[in-house]
Amino acid sequence: MTLKGALTWISTGGGGLLIGAVLGLLMTVGFEDPLKKRLQRIRRRSRRLRPRRRTPNVAEFEFGGVTSPCMIVAGDGTEAIREELVHLVVSDEPLELPAELAAWRSEIATEEQAKRAAGAPHHWNGDCFAVEELVEERTDRDEEVEIFLQLRRTDYYSFLASQHLDRRFRDGTTPRSRWIDPVGHRRAPAFMSLSIGTSVLVITTDHRVLICQRGPNVGSRPLHWGVSADEGLSAKLDSPSGLPPRLHATARRGLCEELSLEDHEYRLALLGFTIDTERHQWDSVFVAYAHDLSSEQLDRRLQRSAKDRALEIESWEFIPFDVRSVLRRLTGGLPARAWTPVAPVALYLALVHEYGRWRVERLARSQSNRLRRSS
Repeated sequence: MTLKGALTWISTGGGGLLIGAVLGLLMTVGFEDPLKKRLQRIRRRSRRLRPRRRTPNVAEFEFGGVTSPCMIVAGDGTEAIREELVHLVVSDEPLELPAELAAWRSEIATEEQAKRAAGAPHHWNGDCFAVEELVEERTDRDEEVEIFLQLRRTDYYSFLASQHLDRRFRDGTTPRSRWIDPVGHRRAPAFMSLSIGTSVLVITTDHRVLICQRGPNVGSRPLHWGVSADEGLSAKLDSPSGLPPRLHATARRGLCEELSLEDHEYRLALLGFTIDTERHQWDSVFVAYAHDLSSEQLDRRLQRSAKDRALEIESWEFIPFDVRSVLRRLTGGLPARAWTPVAPVALYLALVHEYGRWRVERLARSQSNRLRRSS
C-alpha cells in the first residue's frame, strides 16, 4: 500500500474506528486499571482503620428554617474539590435488577413505547451510570479531599423503575424497606442508586445567583424550583469512547446546553456530593462564577434561548447572592414554591464557599429563631 493510500484508509470511517478502538483500549489499560487497583487498596485500608458506621435511614438537611430530604455525603463547601482529584471508575460487571424491579422496568418500557407511537411526550431509554460506592480520601502531601466514585453502567428505564421507593411488592415490602432502611442511603445497593448528576449554581458579576424552575416534562420533579443547571451523566454523551466520564465535563455540558454558557466564560468549582433521601438520587454540587456576564446580560441570553432551555427550564430569576436574601427566597413568597431537595443544600454550600461557615450558620440561626417566633 502506498503512503497516500495508507493515509486515505486511516481517514476513512473504518480506519478511524479501528484506530479509535485501539487508542481507547490503550487509554483504558493505562489509566483506568491503575485507578481500580488504587481504589481497591484504599478500600482495604479503610476497612482496617475505620469501623463501619451505619448511615441514618432518615436524613433531612436543615438551613435557616428550611428543611429538605437531602444529605451531604462528601465536601463541606469551604474548599473546592479539585478536578484532577475526582476519579470515576466504571466497573465492567453488568448491573442486574432484582426480578420485581425488572418487572416494573418492563412496564415502564411498554408505557413509554406506547406514548412514542401515539406521538405523545415520552422518555427515551438512554444509557447512564449507577453509583456502586463513593470513597473519600486525603492526598498525602496537602491532605486535600480526593474522591473515588465506583460506577456501573445502567439505563434510564431502570432508573425510573428504582424511583418507586414506596411502591409495595406482593409481600407488602417496598424497595425502601428492603434495600435502603436496613443499611442507610450511603450503603444502599447499586441497583437502587441508578442516578448520578451535576447541579450547578451560576453567580453573575453583579453578585446574583440564577435559580430556575424545571420544565413540565422532565423525568424528575417537574416544575420544581432548583439550581441554575442540572445534568445527569450520560454514557453516550459523556463516555462515547468507553472511557470513564468526568463530572466537571458533564457540568460544563449542562451549562452549555441549558444556559448557552461557554467554558471560558466562568470558573467552575465542585463543592460536594449529596443524596436525595426521598428518591435516593446521587448528585454533585458545583458553583460557576461568571467572568464577565451580569445578571441582565445572562437574562437576555436566556431569552434568546439555548439548546435545551425550552425542554429543561420553565422560568427563571436572579436573586442577590447573600445569606439573608437566599433564605428569604427559600422560605417566603406566595404562592409557596416547591423546591428540589438539592437546591437548599447547593445554596448553602455555595454561600459557605463565598462567606465562610461561621458567618453563614450564624445568620441561618438568626433566621430560624425569627421563623419560630413568628409561627
